[in-house]
Amino acid sequence: MNNELKNALNALKSGGIVLYQTDTIWGIGCDALSDVAAQKIFKIKKRDKSKALICLASSFEMIKKYALVKEVDNFIEVSKQTPTTFIFDNPKKISNYVTANKDTVAFRVPHNSFCIDLIKLFGKPIVSTSANVSGQKVPLNFSEIDSHIKDNVDYIVKNEKNKNSFSSSRILRLNDDGSFYKIR
Repeated sequence: MNNELKNALNALKSGGIVLYQTDTIWGIGCDALSDVAAQKIFKIKKRDKSKALICLASSFEMIKKYALVKEVDNFIEVSKQTPTTFIFDNPKKISNYVTANKDTVAFRVPHNSFCIDLIKLFGKPIVSTSANVSGQKVPLNFSEIDSHIKDNVDYIVKNEKNKNSFSSSRILRLNDDGSFYKIR
């Protein structure tokens, strides 16, 4: 295990907040099952607690442990080309702060080997939210991340500091008829 993975994993295990590059944008994350860690995210971002957070999982099999997932093949096919976050019903074990006390939870399987490896080693989902103060511009690269964010996380993953971001993932919800409804 490389040092970046080891340090990020240790931060997550201790209830800390990690700043890291995802497959879409720079994000801050924590243990998605921890109320204490999720509250730290809201404080750092100055985010309204009525807004839910997105979770990252290493696979759709992992998501099935934490939400009601129907027709997995549909989700896998739709998310192959474009980073896609899906809204699922019946969250299980996910912090109520992460779900904003709603009966749904947002999950994405990232197209990023560092994120996948970190989540596999951690053994449970992590939160992923943009590395900005709520209401401010989403940073497209590490240098655009506000010092307030950098100063308040427990670990900054350094291996992708020079990588530029693209855009946030699209967000879809499965309709009863098997089609998808685009939220973002």
